[in-house]
Amino acid sequence: MNRRLLATLALVAFLGLTGCTTIFGDDIGDPAALSGDAEYNYDTDRDAFITVNRENYTAVYNVSAKVTGDNDTIELWRTNALTLETPLEISALQFRYTNGTVVRYVDGEQVALREDGTEAPTDALTVETTRQRTIVHLPAREGQLAFTAPKSGKELVVRPAVHGSYEVALPPDRDAQVPLLSRVRPSNDARVVVGDRVHLQWDQLEASALSIQWYLDRDLWLLGGLAAIAGLVGVVGAIYYYRAIKRAATRRDEEGLDVDYEDDRKGPPPGMR
Repeated sequence: MNRRLLATLALVAFLGLTGCTTIFGDDIGDPAALSGDAEYNYDTDRDAFITVNRENYTAVYNVSAKVTGDNDTIELWRTNALTLETPLEISALQFRYTNGTVVRYVDGEQVALREDGTEAPTDALTVETTRQRTIVHLPAREGQLAFTAPKSGKELVVRPAVHGSYEVALPPDRDAQVPLLSRVRPSNDARVVVGDRVHLQWDQLEASALSIQWYLDRDLWLLGGLAAIAGLVGVVGAIYYYRAIKRAATRRDEEGLDVDYEDDRKGPPPGMR
């Protein structure tokens, strides 16, 4: 294998690891994905409201509080296993103006949906990707951007694109209170329960990453049951050990095996006095 071929293979691998979506993944700006359906909580007073689902999470960002991009864009990204920045894969993209009009993709085309039920085509809300970022061109500098992004397992890691107040709704019947089973970084300022979901809240999030690991409620019961069983086994073992010592001491007394060494030290051995 010559050096040119090795260099080509290395370049292909590097592009794949750094998130070149045309080689190792779907087109992040694919209109079909952007046209997906999703329910978003636009009524929140938080700068960021994130709802964690089984396979993905939804986010609603107040774009007037954004910290990435220029005046008319916002940049979204994540990091891979090598901590390299890669574009965030988004779908079901929407933008809500302050007057209630929502711009979204329908069959791959941008459409403005007014509160009165009418709709009109528009060229606002476009998406482009670089090797490291997903860049969303915003229709306005005030409003709310909403999108859906993938997740896996019992963990969520978000690179905040806006500063200010945050709220994260964990999946139903999940929690993140027990340190041995969960992790929240940075630590949340408040925790409330809404229906079957736990909501974690931050008054002012300024971290470069928000990381949450949670557990199922049944995991906590399982851990408690295992701890109770371990405690019971320990108590039974201690009782058994104590009784064994008592039985051995009683047997020595009955067989006359105990020797009073204190008396022996008071004088010479028997027969030597």
